[in-house]
This record gives sequence, structure tokens and C-alpha cells, in this order.
Amino acid sequence: MTREIPLDVDLGEIRPADLDALVSGLHPADDDSRLTYNLALIRELGRPERITALLKDYLSDPAALAVIADRSYRHVNHFDKIVLVDTDNGGYRLTLHLWSPPYSEKELHDELIHDHRFSFWSTILTGRLVSQNFSKQESPGAVNFRQYRYSPEKLGTASVGNFYEFVGDTRLTMTDQAVESQGNAYHLQYHRIHRVALPLEAMVCTLVLRGPRERTFSNVYNTAYPSTNTQNGNVMFSVPELTEKLERLKATIERTRADA
Repeated sequence: MTREIPLDVDLGEIRPADLDALVSGLHPADDDSRLTYNLALIRELGRPERITALLKDYLSDPAALAVIADRSYRHVNHFDKIVLVDTDNGGYRLTLHLWSPPYSEKELHDELIHDHRFSFWSTILTGRLVSQNFSKQESPGAVNFRQYRYSPEKLGTASVGNFYEFVGDTRLTMTDQAVESQGNAYHLQYHRIHRVALPLEAMVCTLVLRGPRERTFSNVYNTAYPSTNTQNGNVMFSVPELTEKLERLKATIERTRADA
């Protein structure tokens, strides 16, 4: 039986197999102590020396790269979603979210507002993450958006399709903006509505511990999607594509660490 590793014990030189066992053994975050534990865990896993060692291990293992590539893809919200650990039955998942400029003018003006099917814990590996938070509370500054119910479809561990069902018009108000710098960690509940501002210059990458699913759908809000014909699919990365992304991320973290 897998046991959680208490954070008063140094995780040490954790290897990919250890990481799989650790994530698979996590308990549901149904009280404050579990919420705090997961936040501390993701911060520890994201330490520069630890994440670069893990990236080196993945890059030296062709079989692991093939498995990760087969479940990783360019997300519709313009970041690379790289799934390092995916547990069974909708449990925890550990992913890298990688935003890499430059972006086109069209991409920069996409609205990308959404909530989630799950709560998650995230730490910033490199760059500066800017998030804008929204509320359905009516206010003088509220803006009308189209609301879609998003449901992904999977084949085995791979995501094969995204299905958007038009729900109707919804008014949203931007309530605040949060800025997270490298080394920071935060927790976001599944029902919170937000968007990530695409970076203009430097790469931004987060390590994300996704909690178990809390509902079967999420919501997307924008003014550009049509009301019909809203299905699209994901194209998984090839092993060379994934390798290039991980090598670039590792080099960026190492360079940032050397400059600190």
C-alpha cells in the first residue's frame, strides 16, 4: 500500500517512479490539513534542483517520454499541457503547463475565461503568471459573454476530443488580478472563474497538482465561439516535440537559477 510522504521529511532525490507512487497515494483533500499538505507538496516538488533532476530523468528514458507524449498536447487555451503522472479513475494528476511566446494578435485577444472540473495546486517554475478573476455578480462593469459547457472525451489515458455545448449568455465582472512569481504556490477551487494572461516575452511554466474531479464538466466564457459546431480534437505531441519542450524548460530553469 502506498503511503503519503510527510513533508517534515525531505523528499530527497525523488525519481519518476517515486513521483508516480507519491501522486497515486494522495488522499482526497477534504479538510484543511489536506489542502495545506498539497500546497506544501507542490511547492517542494517545484524546487529548481528537484524539478530539473526529474526532467533529466524523463529525458534519459525513451519509454517514459513515449508514454508522456501520448497524453500531452497543445491546449485550446494556448499552452502546452504535459501530463507527467496520470492516476486511474479520475484521481490526482501532475502536469506541466507551459506558455511560450510569441503569440499571434488573434491568440493575444482570445478571452480564455473558464472554470474547472477539479480544484488544483500550482507552483511557478519559471516566469511570472498573471491571472484575472471573474464573478457572475452583476455590476456596472459587467460584460456579456457566451457560456459553454465543456466536456472532454478520452480514449484510455489520452484526450481525443473537446465538446462545447452552448448554454446561453452570462454577464461577468472582473474582480481582481493575481500575479504569481517564480517559486510561489497557490490553490484554486474548481468553481472559480479566471483566465491566464498570455505572456508577451518570457516563458512561463507551472507544475500543477490536479485534484480528483469534482464534476464532469467545466464552463468556458467568450464572445467568439459559435453556438453550434463547437467540437474540436487534440493532437498529441510526438516524442521529438516533447523532448524539445522539456529540454528548453530544463535549460530555462537552470539559467534562471544560475542568474539568481
